[in-house]
Amino acid sequence: MPEVKKVLRVLHFSDIHVSIQIRQMAWKRWFSKRAIGAINLLRGRARYFDEAEEKIAALIKFKEAHNIDLVIHTGDYTALGLESELKLAKQLVSPLMSPPQRYVTVPGNHDIYVHEGNSHYRFSEQFCSVLQNDLPEYCRGGHWPLVRLIGNDIAVVALNSSIPNPLPWRSSGRIPQEQLDALEELLQDERIKERYIFVITHYAPRLSNGQPDTQLHGLFNADLFLEKCQGIQTGAILCGHVHQTYHVELDDLNCDLYCAGSATMEGYEGFWIYEVEEKQLKAKAVYWDKTAACYTYLKR
Repeated sequence: MPEVKKVLRVLHFSDIHVSIQIRQMAWKRWFSKRAIGAINLLRGRARYFDEAEEKIAALIKFKEAHNIDLVIHTGDYTALGLESELKLAKQLVSPLMSPPQRYVTVPGNHDIYVHEGNSHYRFSEQFCSVLQNDLPEYCRGGHWPLVRLIGNDIAVVALNSSIPNPLPWRSSGRIPQEQLDALEELLQDERIKERYIFVITHYAPRLSNGQPDTQLHGLFNADLFLEKCQGIQTGAILCGHVHQTYHVELDDLNCDLYCAGSATMEGYEGFWIYEVEEKQLKAKAVYWDKTAACYTYLKR
């Protein structure tokens, strides 16, 4: 009797931007880019994420009700990259992180908001349980690239594109050259290349119109990143950063781009569900139903 292939269901969400009360922030934290971020929150940006905790709880219920096999988060757990925010974010998403082998993540620029010497380590400390690497020989900087092999047919390759931006008007990112070189190598690895491959990073290499983002907000070496992704035989590129849930077909690549947007930003809530079977992907966008206070496949 022929083997029945199981459909693998993936939940991809991003940019939940959990924040603490600004008035609880230690005064030393104000002498940095965080001062601008904190002022923006006080001026009203925070209200767009007022219901983040409730929406994360609803997302967990959605996951439990829809037989999800793998969860992917593409960064920006926090608003200001504070340790207290990272701890709270981890606490809120922890039901999604079990088992840890079925949760893959990268930091966003807000998670390492400013350069304090240990900004990357704070993220790693909180999320160390889900940063296991199945092919650590490809690491070229900390945990990255991180490779997770799911069963016999799926691989997730996570690249860290987030860097501290001390200038308040910059929120751009860059994938280090060493990671890109490692990506090119591992896409030829016999243990990976025949699988359906998700390559994930925080920054969007293309906007919803198919064009690159600005140099002040986008992925600085997006073109080089996409060039390296030409080694993907079948797969998809997943990202966040842009608070819009969208899908773009990429020229000259065997993979499309899916941006999860923000799962918690008022008026823009969304994420993706992917079903992978026989190296074919079916993507379904999920939206927030404000009246029913739940996530649904139907946009209202």
